[in-house]
Amino acid sequence: MIVLEQILKKIATLKEQIQHFLYHPYLLQHVSAQAIDEDRILLLLSMLASAQLSPEEMDGYVVPVMLVQIALDTHDNVSNSLSCQQEDELKMRQLTVLAGDLYSGLYYEYLAKRSDLTTIYLLAEAIKEINEHKIRLYQKDIGKIESLFHSVAIIESSLIYKIGEHLSVPSWSKFAYYFLLLKRLGREKEQFNKQGTSVLFEQMANIVFSKNKAMAKEQKHYLAHICNRYIQHCKEELLNMKLECNDLLKKRLSELIGSFSAIAKKTVEEG
Repeated sequence: MIVLEQILKKIATLKEQIQHFLYHPYLLQHVSAQAIDEDRILLLLSMLASAQLSPEEMDGYVVPVMLVQIALDTHDNVSNSLSCQQEDELKMRQLTVLAGDLYSGLYYEYLAKRSDLTTIYLLAEAIKEINEHKIRLYQKDIGKIESLFHSVAIIESSLIYKIGEHLSVPSWSKFAYYFLLLKRLGREKEQFNKQGTSVLFEQMANIVFSKNKAMAKEQKHYLAHICNRYIQHCKEELLNMKLECNDLLKKRLSELIGSFSAIAKKTVEEG
């Protein structure tokens, strides 16, 4: 098992490597830098340590996976600004598309230089799967609540999930599936509470209240109840897994589960 000090140092080193790949002076003047999700790095390192990979082999998975994730996140920012009309906004949108394309190319270049065709294939399969489920999600082409939450989980976890399957550590794939779904549900619920809408809640409403255009307060509460059920399911799945987690992952899991307990309590008090 990786000790806390070692894994913190490793995460910092990997972030520096990734930031070096992402550095482009002109783009940074016009496009906001994407945050590097330390939880994803932590999940990957924990999984790779379980598979007994060397530090160099770990880098060979973490760096390209994170480059792909950042590329996907960058392209998602474009879809959130389709209504832009001003010339400056249009330019920013075009540059954001180009930035996502650039980051996508970086992962391929990184792996090609290492002649790692297997990982290129794995990540290409994951990207295809993620994009298929994103299309279903944004086109509201999902008819069941269970399928909806599964699609969200695939979008969030497929990159890491497929690495775990390839390395024959399926328990870690399952852990990443529920851990990252739990994080996404938290973001969706927070956005819904603050803004009255979110991609996930809109799709839930489309499935549950297909004939209603405007939601009543009781309907919004019902959607929140559904989301809370899946949050609880994720928490139970994570807590029931018998994985040997390092101290940092244990801490993050405790924080994540604890934060949802606090949110649930606040929601009940305000409701």
